[in-house]
Amino acid sequence: MKLKDLFESTGKSFADLRIEYSGGDLACNHRQLTSLEGSPKEITGDFRCNDNRLISLKGSPEVVEGSFCCDSNKLKSLVGHPKEVYVNVNCEHNLLETLTGAPKIIHGNFHCTFNRLASLKNAPTHVMGKFACSHNELTSLEGSLERVDGDLYCAFNKLTSLKDVHKHIKEIHGEFSAINNQIESHVLGLLLIKGINNIRLDNKQVEEILNKHLGKGRAGMLQAQEELIEAGLEEFAQL
Repeated sequence: MKLKDLFESTGKSFADLRIEYSGGDLACNHRQLTSLEGSPKEITGDFRCNDNRLISLKGSPEVVEGSFCCDSNKLKSLVGHPKEVYVNVNCEHNLLETLTGAPKIIHGNFHCTFNRLASLKNAPTHVMGKFACSHNELTSLEGSLERVDGDLYCAFNKLTSLKDVHKHIKEIHGEFSAINNQIESHVLGLLLIKGINNIRLDNKQVEEILNKHLGKGRAGMLQAQEELIEAGLEEFAQL
């Protein structure tokens, strides 16, 4: 086989590539794959299967000790996703309508931007890095996500309210960004989420008031509520 043929292989399954894996990173991206059947069960580095024609993750490795990148495919769910990924997960630019199949705990960042998600149902419960779900069709942050140890980005969605957001997400240890949404009410719950260090919203007056009272718990929430009402922003001044 010529070297050119090796890099331009268009096998339909991973097995067709006849890759002899001996450890470390493994890349099978840009191969027009439609199946991951035949993949090694355990990867000791990163596994990159992005930019293919995958409609399913069945056949994926069970354990990836680095990052798992399946972005830019045709996935509608994450069924078949590795059971354990030790670093980051990138499933951006797919056709995801659900996060079913995602691991419950992500040890690094989780990026699911540019999909068709209408809900965070079956999302990971704990993301130890950043969680990015921008450019989807979310109307609520209700779901299974409970804790993010980094920033949470939910920009460019269809959010009109953050009602009960503090009941859905308990901790965000970083920035919360919901710009480019049509949020018109119920933002006070953000002040009851542990760890947020900055809030970004389209309404800069609301954003300023909330950021002024971050880290003050319920007392800060009540102070922000009073200021929002005084500013004529009663709809925002709700949980």
